[in-house]
Amino acid sequence: MNTVSNDMVEILINRAKEKMAARQFQDHEIIVGIMAMAKNYSLGEETVTYVLQQIFEGDRERLAKALAVSSQLIDEDFIRKIIEEAN
Repeated sequence: MNTVSNDMVEILINRAKEKMAARQFQDHEIIVGIMAMAKNYSLGEETVTYVLQQIFEGDRERLAKALAVSSQLIDEDFIRKIIEEAN
């Protein structure tokens, strides 16, 4: 499995914030992408939580809504397909 440095985590957070601010991605799409990266790069639960909190800037209600939508979209096969397409 791949690993991600702290610098890469910060770059991920900043890029996701930029994409959300530019409305290039919807909130749930960001979460789906983060979850695919988490699986592919073996990001731990603490790292994923940190990343999502930073991206959503502590807006728990917005994060909860995005998580609710993304949870209806994500399953193991879907994540595997994203990873395969990215590689």
